[in-house]
Amino acid sequence: MLSQAHELHQALQRKPQAERTAAAYQRILQLLPPLWHDPKAASADDARFAYASLEVAMARDLGDEKAYAGAADTLRDLLHDSPYSAYRRNAEFALSQIEIFHLHQAGRARPNLKSFVHDYPADPRVAVAQLELRGQKVSEPAYLLAPEPAATVPGAARAPAEPSPTPPAVATLKPAPNDAAPDGPASQSWTVNIGNISQVQVYTTSGSSSVVIGLRQPVSFQRGELPKRHLVYFDISSRAGADPGGSKTLRVRDGRVVQIRVADNRPGFTRVVIQTTAGANADRGGLFPNPERLIVGVRGGAAAAALQLPAAPARPAAPLSDGGDSLTRALGLKIHRIVLDAGHGGHDTGTIGDGNLLEKDVVLDVALRLGKLLQERMGIAVTYTRNDDTFIPLQERTAIANRVHADLFVSIHANSSPASVARGVETYYLNLTRDPQALAVAARENADGDKGIHDLPKLVRTIALNDKLAESRELAEDVQHSLAAATGEADRGVKTAPFVVLIGAEMPSVLAEISFLSNRTDDQKLRQSAYRQRLAEGLYQGLRSYILSLSGERSAELR
Repeated sequence: MLSQAHELHQALQRKPQAERTAAAYQRILQLLPPLWHDPKAASADDARFAYASLEVAMARDLGDEKAYAGAADTLRDLLHDSPYSAYRRNAEFALSQIEIFHLHQAGRARPNLKSFVHDYPADPRVAVAQLELRGQKVSEPAYLLAPEPAATVPGAARAPAEPSPTPPAVATLKPAPNDAAPDGPASQSWTVNIGNISQVQVYTTSGSSSVVIGLRQPVSFQRGELPKRHLVYFDISSRAGADPGGSKTLRVRDGRVVQIRVADNRPGFTRVVIQTTAGANADRGGLFPNPERLIVGVRGGAAAAALQLPAAPARPAAPLSDGGDSLTRALGLKIHRIVLDAGHGGHDTGTIGDGNLLEKDVVLDVALRLGKLLQERMGIAVTYTRNDDTFIPLQERTAIANRVHADLFVSIHANSSPASVARGVETYYLNLTRDPQALAVAARENADGDKGIHDLPKLVRTIALNDKLAESRELAEDVQHSLAAATGEADRGVKTAPFVVLIGAEMPSVLAEISFLSNRTDDQKLRQSAYRQRLAEGLYQGLRSYILSLSGERSAELR
């Protein structure tokens, strides 16, 4: 069905634009959903990305802005259902551009832009994403093209035991002539001189590894993989009549890439085999000119501490979502420790759901899952206000955070409503200022010069309070967006309220309401381990997005 959809679209593209109709596009689109609705289908991600590409093509051909919204929904589903998809790189970038230029939701695009910049530093589109994160206006990039054949070598061999799937209709950005290799020196580099391959370099950062295969001339390639053996391979065209160049094995061992083997596969082709660790995933690779090279991104796994990698270059913090700045960002502050607060505990059961499911038990389980993700993937120090069924007074919870010098405080709760139909997720932050302009007015008044040096401590506290509120709002927005995306539940938005548990915190703090225990459907979901893990993943992605918006990196992301 995938190839049929591609052939029909190619035929449609050969017609004059005036003859391309919505009905013709719909006939092609209807071929693809069965591929991702079938749990046994191996091409679900291929079909979803092709579907989004077709929706973009339809939007451009027919001037149909609603098709852009459909493409955005398709890409969100792909990222939600297949978080380690080989299409993640293109899907994150494409979705962010659609949200910016066609849905006018620049704030919603920020988490994917941050993730894209962090995970794929070698991608030439990073420069555009960085400008967009800074709030600068750019021309709409060619972010997602209509489906076209993947870069393939006719007749390239495949492993008989575990054949790779048919190459998908990949939509990629065509690089500009000045696209460069990853910045800075390579972590490891080898001269190869086999076939068209001159060298291999590996750039390892805390968040990803980039394998850069230097080429003597433009080539075509085909990708295959042996998932059970954690192998991905690329058959690269060679010069006609070239002498066999032997083979070479390159030991990498950076926590994601175990080794790389380069060898003549058959006349006219050189095979590059990348062996990854069990937790790592290689993307589909992309060709870039001037100089010619094939770049393969690898994410997941853990950057090897023993490698003694050069320090990542410092980078400024992204602006706040409203385009403003904060003292936290101006001073380059980072996240060392997060306090996770599981609501209620002990005699305080919290909300009791249908069938006597207790809020205190649900949120403790989610908090412990979240803490494990933060520690294992980012190396963040985590303190729990409680890690068992213990009652902790509200004021003591933030006091714990203050005592351990936490950088963030996150309180996790399950919601309740008299209306049993109420569902969804929402995130709160504390705003003690009734007038949002009050601090700005105070700053202007202070400029009159009637304050003395003895007023400095008070002024500093005022500035710090304003800064904490701005960062709490930013944190709440990132958590809310990711939580809603991870669960697929109704997005009830970011709100402010005077929660006592947040009042004493000296650091940015939020309270997440992860579901409604008063709703029978939510109650049933919250009983499932898989759903609680999804909630933890959503909270983790929100915290990760916020952490990556700050300058530099305090902790290496380990997965």
